[in-house]
Amino acid sequence: MPSIDLPAPRQLVVVDPFSSGAVLARRARELYGMESVAVRTSDALPAALTATYAPQDYRAEVPFSTAEETAARVEELCGGRPDAVICGSEPGVEVFDALAAHWDLRPNSGSSQARRDKFLMQSALRDAAIRCIPHFKAADADAIVQWCADSGLSEFVVKPVKSFATDGVFFCSTPDEVRAACERLFRRADFAGETITDVLVEERVRGPEYVVDSVSLDGTHFVVDMFSYTKETVDGNPVYRSMRAVEIDGHPGLVAYVERALTALGIDNGPAHSELIVTDEGPVLIETGARMHGGQGPRLVEISSSHSLVDLTLASRVAPEVFRRETRTRPTLERGVVECFLFSPASGVIGANRVRESCRGLDSYLYDTCDQTPGDRIERTTDLITSYGRVVLAHQDPELLNRDVEHVLDLDRRGVLIDVLPGA
Repeated sequence: MPSIDLPAPRQLVVVDPFSSGAVLARRARELYGMESVAVRTSDALPAALTATYAPQDYRAEVPFSTAEETAARVEELCGGRPDAVICGSEPGVEVFDALAAHWDLRPNSGSSQARRDKFLMQSALRDAAIRCIPHFKAADADAIVQWCADSGLSEFVVKPVKSFATDGVFFCSTPDEVRAACERLFRRADFAGETITDVLVEERVRGPEYVVDSVSLDGTHFVVDMFSYTKETVDGNPVYRSMRAVEIDGHPGLVAYVERALTALGIDNGPAHSELIVTDEGPVLIETGARMHGGQGPRLVEISSSHSLVDLTLASRVAPEVFRRETRTRPTLERGVVECFLFSPASGVIGANRVRESCRGLDSYLYDTCDQTPGDRIERTTDLITSYGRVVLAHQDPELLNRDVEHVLDLDRRGVLIDVLPGA
């Protein structure tokens, strides 16, 4: 029987395929028959992030060295330039930008650093005449404290310039609090494993908070979904408490602002995850990540929306004709969904886990991520990474959904859901 020459499978590179980005390779195989190579930028990322990695979904894994060396290694594996490259999670943004530019695979424009460094990000908005937050960065606490004193402001946010997942974010209202926050940050490693040498200080702005997820193609932006969220403060650190899907059409001002911000930041192609606060003067950007919404975000979009964030993210990179077809209609919210973030009051070991038995009887209960068993180590919740789990609720009836959200959060605040015992 004569041999048949079959076309080689298309090749996708996923940079730091963690968190929600862990699903991209599997979905690219399902939709487009693609094979994937993982590029990992660091061995120092937190275990809570890298635990989501699915190595079986990749034909190979390449550690990042330089863009040229890494590209050459990938090309050896793929038999030439890959067909597409995509960013899987926040630590990989700059490496993704470098590889996309090297291969000329729909690269973004402007400064890649401004898509990670929050000081440069706010400066890019200012330079584009887009409303931004008063901001300053320095490599020493004295300069930051002096800026605060000279600013005439009364409340501040202090954080690493490349913070993500609320890592190292402090709310401060006195010079002593600002200095203490700086001293806790300088010279420690951030979540990406980089030593903190510069610290950012901004005005603390107040108002309803939102996240807006978008996907862009050739400079045209498409808002896929929107969530409102609440936070609580733990020892001066903001920590997510709940996140609720909202209708995009109810917030045209947010959509318009985000589109302008994406253009200013040069996010021309692929996904973006923007966090904003709506003040009395209008929306203002806290930060934008040039990657998908992390954690449970894309799954919540699948549950609640007419459009898929994961599928549009892939289409923007590997199938632009599919992206254009799917974005002819505006997304609509098909049912309400809320993600509840659970807090551990202390570090130790799990004595009992009653999350599932306490919540699964609720009318809106969909799933939870709390599989800890007695004896498992648990950390005190001080940021998004140390939240020990999520309870996801979904329902058509908003009143019933609100009732169940309050019930879950009340159980968590009263310590009903877990017992934490002292432990090394």
